[in-house]
Amino acid sequence: MREQPLGEIRFATLARAAEGLTQWRPLLLCFLTLLLTGALIAGAAWMLVKAGFFMYLIFMLAAVVALLAGSSGVGIMLMDKARNEPVRSFSAAASAGLLCLPKFLLVGLAIFVATLAYYLLAAVIYFICKIPVLGGILAFVAHPILVLVAAALLIAMIWVVGPLMGPALWSGLSVKAALANVLSIARKRLVEVVLMEVVLYVILGLVCVMLFAGLVPATVSLTGMAMSITGDGSMAGMFMGGGYGRGYGGGFNPMGMMGGGSTGLIAGLGVLYCVVGALLAQVAIMGMNLIYLQARESVDPAEAEGALDSLIGDVRKKAEEAKAQTMAAAERTMAAAERAKQAASERLQEATAKPSATDTPPGTDSNASAGTATAAAATAGAAAAAAGLTAATAASTEQAFAEQQARERAAADAAEKARQSAEEATARQRSEAEAARLRAEAEAARLKAEAEAAEQAARERATRERAAAEAQELAARQRAEAQAAERAAQQKAAEERAAAQAAEEARQQAEAERLKAQAEQLARQQAAEREAARARAEAEAAEKARQAQAAPSCPACSAPVAANDLFCGECGNKLK
Repeated sequence: MREQPLGEIRFATLARAAEGLTQWRPLLLCFLTLLLTGALIAGAAWMLVKAGFFMYLIFMLAAVVALLAGSSGVGIMLMDKARNEPVRSFSAAASAGLLCLPKFLLVGLAIFVATLAYYLLAAVIYFICKIPVLGGILAFVAHPILVLVAAALLIAMIWVVGPLMGPALWSGLSVKAALANVLSIARKRLVEVVLMEVVLYVILGLVCVMLFAGLVPATVSLTGMAMSITGDGSMAGMFMGGGYGRGYGGGFNPMGMMGGGSTGLIAGLGVLYCVVGALLAQVAIMGMNLIYLQARESVDPAEAEGALDSLIGDVRKKAEEAKAQTMAAAERTMAAAERAKQAASERLQEATAKPSATDTPPGTDSNASAGTATAAAATAGAAAAAAGLTAATAASTEQAFAEQQARERAAADAAEKARQSAEEATARQRSEAEAARLRAEAEAARLKAEAEAAEQAARERATRERAAAEAQELAARQRAEAQAAERAAQQKAAEERAAAQAAEEARQQAEAERLKAQAEQLARQQAAEREAARARAEAEAAEKARQAQAAPSCPACSAPVAANDLFCGECGNKLK
């Protein structure tokens, strides 16, 4: 798969983190979660004083459950918003967040087991490093590698696995699929995710600085003043630096906080800071969801789950190999214990037979004389007595008898000590062999139980994955139906808009034709008027010509004259 380069990181996506502030249902759930968690913690502190440590643990466990379930519900709602899907209802998000708790427990258990396995591997390597010469060379090479690997895993845990495991589970994935996706992101896009989270943390840090720069001084000053006025001088001293406390009542009195004014002040401050914390948590969770969705674009879920399955298969294969090696070692230990038992019995027989074998005359059965330790001691005493009688030329009978008894007691004590030491060695070897066998059986039973638990967990995961797949398929089918209905509505609206546009075009065309007809009629009227004017002008001209032709003229100069003129006005010719 093509890895996303650094140039394609979309930091502008984090601008959508502010959309978390516009969602009132996640904001309300976050506020109620923080309020309930704070109330349970306060109840736990009260139970520690009144009811004991057991009730304190119960209340603290309830506080942890409420915090994790409520945070998961908020994350699920904001994940719907980040994916531009309809945000689910308040009750559905709360129940889904409560169902996420077993998933988080399984993830924590898997992380603990992986950490323990890594440290066991490191311990084995360090034990090998105890070899005199080669151990130092191996430590010189292995220790920095172990430190670097542990540092890389810790960085991935802090910056990728920890922040992104929640969004992965909130998106509806199973524990296995979420682990596979997050581990694939940590392997391929560690730097990109770290950069995005740094930018998000800078934004959150600036927001916190701006908010608490005013909240903290105002809280300290006004709370101290309120405590001093309402009568709780010790609390006022805590908030105002000690001056008010010493001036208004001395030392800290826990029962003074149960007064009406103090209780109201502390409760009001708790509600105020729960609101502020809910606002900041909205931005942080929305930002983490956006970072996860952007990082998941370059991850193939099938490839990630295949890599995780291969890793689990390798671990299971190594566990089976370790089991086989443990059983072989147990068998070798039992065989060694049996050989040690036989060797101890042989040494015991040699120890009991050795004193009598030195003084037995020829022709006597040596096996019969070495039957018991008492017979051997008696034979040794007899030989010593015979030697004493041979050499007792200057000693008395009583001294010889005393020496004989002392030698007999010494021989008997030596034989008894040899027998006891042989029995102790045999018993010790038998107990060690029995302990080795019991350890081997316990290890085999533990490995078998772990294998059965892993198979049961695999079956449960498969069942949950099938249920999740069915739910996702149903949701996808519902989304497809909704999208089809939306497309049908959009197509219908487009058809209506097209019909309206066609009607508007027809109306405009009819209006244009009407205007054209009016223009043609006006043109015809103007042409008729011009024709009438021309006809009138022609008639007037003809009338003038006719009149001109009918008017009398002077016969002498042809000048026009009136009908009643007697003389021509031009030439003076007499007309009549």
